[in-house]
Order: sequence, then C-alpha cells, then structure tokens
Amino acid sequence: MYSTAANTLDLLKSVLSSGPKGLGTKTTNVAAIMNRPDKESDTELRHRLPYRNDEALGEELNERLLKWAESIGLYDGHLDYLRKCNFGRYVMLTYAFSEDRERLFMAGQAMLALFGLDDYFVDDKRAGSTLDMVGRNLSLCMSALDEPFFTKKYNDDTDKGLGAHPVHVALREYIAKTAKFGTPQQVARVRHEDMCLFVAMCQESSWRINKMIAPVWEYLGGRQMNGFTPCLTMIDIVDAYELPHNIYSLPQVRQVVKIAGLICVMVNDLVSTEKEEEAGVHQFGIREAIKNEEGCSFDEAHRMGVRFHNDLLRIFEDESAKLMVYATPELRKYLIGLEAWIAGSHRWHTTSDRYSGK
Repeated sequence: MYSTAANTLDLLKSVLSSGPKGLGTKTTNVAAIMNRPDKESDTELRHRLPYRNDEALGEELNERLLKWAESIGLYDGHLDYLRKCNFGRYVMLTYAFSEDRERLFMAGQAMLALFGLDDYFVDDKRAGSTLDMVGRNLSLCMSALDEPFFTKKYNDDTDKGLGAHPVHVALREYIAKTAKFGTPQQVARVRHEDMCLFVAMCQESSWRINKMIAPVWEYLGGRQMNGFTPCLTMIDIVDAYELPHNIYSLPQVRQVVKIAGLICVMVNDLVSTEKEEEAGVHQFGIREAIKNEEGCSFDEAHRMGVRFHNDLLRIFEDESAKLMVYATPELRKYLIGLEAWIAGSHRWHTTSDRYSGK
C-alpha cells in the first residue's frame, strides 16, 4: 500500500484525470481501495456489482449459443440444462464494455467449448468421462486448437477424427473465430493459456486417480492454471483492441492476470460443492485442501477459503492500482476489463443454475 496520503492523491489524480473515458471507467480499483474494509472478512466474499447487467443481451447471446451447441451436437440431450447454465448471461456480465454481438458470441463459444471439455472429458462421469483417458482426450483437444500439419493423407485423417466429437468441433470453431478477430499474437496467447489449462487438468486427474488431496500450495498452483485465465486473455479481442504481447507478458501484468483468474476460480470452488458431489468422481476444492492440511473443520476451512479469496482481491486491487500509474491506454482498458470480469464472474457463479442445484 501507499505510505502517504499524498501518494494516494497523486494516484487518484493520475487514474481519474488521464485514464480511459466511457462505461465503467469511473469505478476503478482506486475507488475500491478507498472504500474497502480495513480488515477482510472470513464470512462473506467481498465483491463489486457487475459493470453491466443487461438481461436482454444475455438472453440474446444465450439463445444463439444454444442454437450453435445444438448444431454441432454439444450437450446433446441436455440443452435444457445448458439453457439454465446461461453462458450468454456469463458473457454479458463479464465482457461488460463490448456491444459487438459477433465478438461476444466468440467469447461465448470459447466459454461453452471449455466448460464442455471439462464436463465431457474431465469432471463428470455422467458425460462418460474416465480418468484414464483424460491425457489422451486433452491431447486431442490441443490438436483441435492448434492444427497439426502432416502429409495430405494424415491431414485428412486428422480432420475426420477431430470432426467426430462435438467438443473438438467446438474448440476448432471457437479458435477459428478468435483468429478472425484477433492478431496472430493474440491468438497465440489464447492457445497458450488454453494449453496451460489442459496440463493442469491432467494434474487434477492424477489426484483423482490416486484419491489424494494435494497440499494447498500445489492445489493453488494447478488451480491458477485450471481456471479462467483463457477467458481473461480474450478481453482485448472482445473489446476490439490489442494489448501488446510485450506488455501482457510483463511480470507485473502477468501477476494481476493470474491473480484475477484465481479470484474467479476461488468463487467457483466456494459455490460449486453440490455440482461436484453429483459428478461422481473424487474431487476436492480449496476448502478440502485447507481442511486436510490444517486439520480443522470444514466450516473453519470455508472461512479460511473466503478470507483467502478476499486477501487475493486486495492484492489484485493494490497491484492493479500501481500499474495504472504508468499504464498505456491499452493496459488501462485491460486492467478495467479484468476488474469488470471479476465482478461479473462473481455474479454469475452465485446465481447460475449450474451451481445452484436447480
């Protein structure tokens, strides 16, 4: 934190006077810092209101995503469940500054493909997933995202093979749409984050095969990759600008991106118990990892998990505010986009039927 009132005032002037203009830019992390509690709670997840809550737009996007899923056979026989999950609303809440329907649809395709991958191949026996096949299935998903190049015979075989499963089709269509709107560097960044996600999913499957609960530090390392960073890395593509790779890859920027992703996935952990129990595989989240390591009750572990989320949010706010001081216009937009994503993701997770058990 800043040691003097003068430093805080200078920071405030910097962000509010020369920062970006338009929707959402009046509610920066500086405002969050000045209005947050002195001590973080261990009973309530601190959060901000969504930057946009346009239910009509969410419904429009959801209907379009449902039609797309039906056209490729994704969640075949379970479209009513998919409708209740309301991924269109998730897109509307998180990518709060874009009105471009095609770019928002692209973001929805990405979400639906990655959640579908998780449900079909990793998380849920009800969808036919088996732990011994996770590595093979995710390797095929890598091929769907990053086209292999062989001789014509094996190129044709690959095309036929990857066209046989709706998850692979979804991945191929979403990355093709991303390439339409993003630069080659942006697309490479998205692929990189997706593949990190797949590696962490393989790590998680090894825990399940061995019915182990990992140490908290190991769990968090995997969970930071197996979370929402792939969606966060698309913020600038959805908003029709480019955060240059040399800025995105700065350690200070990488820190806030990864913390933002972990904040979102901690909310996922803390609200998804019922869904995970129904999935029929050995699973654990932050609370179980803490309980196992600390030897405490589940309720105590829950409070520690809530406090951890809130402490992460405080770090995000502090580090993001520091970056705002010297940020380029693109980085300012991106940091505010991260802020909006965290707020929207919290709202979706705490209201979606995917986790409510309805």
